[in-house]
Amino acid sequence: MKKKRIAAAIGLVLIGLFYLATLILAFIDTPLAKNCLMAALFATIVVPAVLYGYMIFTGASRGDSEDQPSAQDDEG
Repeated sequence: MKKKRIAAAIGLVLIGLFYLATLILAFIDTPLAKNCLMAALFATIVVPAVLYGYMIFTGASRGDSEDQPSAQDDEG
């Protein structure tokens, strides 16, 4: 459960930074800013996809034993 929260927090911070960078770079008119803007837009799409894949790979999206009640909890 702890890994899932940490991954979510890191993802939110990264996505927020990418949105901020995209907004700032959109108003700067230099060739470097244009390349950085494209990189920020790309990362805005890729980072959430990678984090989602990480959660699927580690089994966090299925739920841990803490998230789902066991059969004993339903009976008693």
